[in-house]
Amino acid sequence: MQRRLLSLLFLAAFLICMFLPAAAEDEEEEQRFVAPTLPPNAIPYDEEHPEFLDEDMIYGLSAIVIEASTGEVVFEKNADEIMYPASTTKMLTGYIALQMADLENDVVTVSDLAVDLVPRGYQKIPLVPGEEVKMIDLVSAMLIRSGNEAANAVAEYLGGSIEGFAALMNQTAQMLGCSSDTHFTNPSGLHEEGHYTTVRDMAIIARAAMKNEQFMDIIGRINYDMPATNEHPRRNIVGNTPILNPESDYYFKSCIGGKTGYTVPAGYCFVGYARRGGIDLIAVVFYSGDTRRWMDTKKLFEYGFTQIESISPESLYAEDPRVIEIAGFDPHDSGHGELTLGIRAVDETKDMIIIGNKSKIDLLRKNFNEISTIKWVHEFRAPIAVGDVIGELTFYAESGDTAKYELVATRSIAARENAPLTLEQIIAYTQADENPWPRFSWDLLVPPGALLLSLLWLLRFILKHRKKRAKLPKIEQQKRRRIVR
Repeated sequence: MQRRLLSLLFLAAFLICMFLPAAAEDEEEEQRFVAPTLPPNAIPYDEEHPEFLDEDMIYGLSAIVIEASTGEVVFEKNADEIMYPASTTKMLTGYIALQMADLENDVVTVSDLAVDLVPRGYQKIPLVPGEEVKMIDLVSAMLIRSGNEAANAVAEYLGGSIEGFAALMNQTAQMLGCSSDTHFTNPSGLHEEGHYTTVRDMAIIARAAMKNEQFMDIIGRINYDMPATNEHPRRNIVGNTPILNPESDYYFKSCIGGKTGYTVPAGYCFVGYARRGGIDLIAVVFYSGDTRRWMDTKKLFEYGFTQIESISPESLYAEDPRVIEIAGFDPHDSGHGELTLGIRAVDETKDMIIIGNKSKIDLLRKNFNEISTIKWVHEFRAPIAVGDVIGELTFYAESGDTAKYELVATRSIAARENAPLTLEQIIAYTQADENPWPRFSWDLLVPPGALLLSLLWLLRFILKHRKKRAKLPKIEQQKRRRIVR
């Protein structure tokens, strides 16, 4: 019994010696990180008025929020400051993988180097050398769980080496429009002095990635069911993004996806997507605190939603609809012939949405008549039935797209009694008559009869006048003969 107890004590001591250095190293690392604080004279943030946001209200040293469809910057703080991006780097790695790889059929064998390059404690999945994993599983584990060894495996498969893939990352970043202040040396974001970017450039990368539906599906998950491999049984990969988790105190309903990052030099980072009322926003926060990055992100998103407006041409028109005057209305008409026209899309499957800051939308409101045209297709004359199409409106968007709408009667207007037929009524009456010949009416004979009599009288007058002129020469000759005699 004593020998067994002694063996257990030696085993416990051995395990403590094994894990104590790592724990001490992690504790020392955490102690070296200093979470940023707000300036002592900063104006307090008011959740009831998110439209008032100042740089001093953001913990992160660098932050930005943009409108996704146009890339318009809504708010920024040190947006061009060179920063370390940590694992938010994996957004670019994932974007490239989704562009280049056959996600379902490409199977990657994890190399020794892909695992050995990741320090102990940073292997999040983990993977082992020789493990065969589908590309879709590597990308999902990399983006959801921030698997560093998965990022290395993807890089080696697509780039031939870590260095080769880093070159591909820099080429892609340049192609997307990133500045010279962005340079990547690895696919995972593990700290290296030459691995840096800015929140502005990371927002550009995030905006490009957002256009990939599969990327957005992965980045919005909080866990992933990873199938079994030749080295591991089925695993449930759980992410650590509280802002996406409904059970977290930091959950933000409008956030639809994001990627975290952390190293001591980079601090706590986050790149997030949010959607509300047809508006998509992208926020980037670098070097913030662990929980403070969620607070920063929420402030940025709430501010963005107060500054950006989403509206359709129908809504713009409905704020100031066309009102026309109808002639020939019944004297008892309560509106005295005044008719407000409603609007209806010609193609209901084509939904045009205009997104921009409030000043831009207000300018569209003021100039709606200048950026749209109307073709009138109905006479402004009673009777009018509710739903009748009176005109066709074409809206010309800034992007060059057009949208067509029908302007319809919102109420019926009766015609006054004994009012003459309108042109449309005459046409409808004629088209409805199956008889190809005009209907007989004595009234129809009066105009042509009068015209015929007039012509006959005129013809008789001309003939009579010509006879008189013909007789004149004969009379003159007889007079001359009498004089000669």
